[in-house]
Amino acid sequence: MTLALIIGEIVIGLALIAAIILQTGYTPGMSGGAFGGGFVQPSGYSGKKQGVDELLARVTVILAIVFALITLFLAKSW
Repeated sequence: MTLALIIGEIVIGLALIAAIILQTGYTPGMSGGAFGGGFVQPSGYSGKKQGVDELLARVTVILAIVFALITLFLAKSW
């Protein structure tokens, strides 16, 4: 049982990392603002997630919840 939870934790963790990395960023983060570059938001990005980004956001939330539950079960069984 513990081995299955550990394997599930690894698989869900990797899927969670992939879902986060695949999301589109709407702001430049540290790179744009830190070096004095002004960021002009493209006209296609209105701040609302659409299409694949919306799906990835939902998948990320679901994976995070499953990851947390598996972590709690592992902590209890350890």
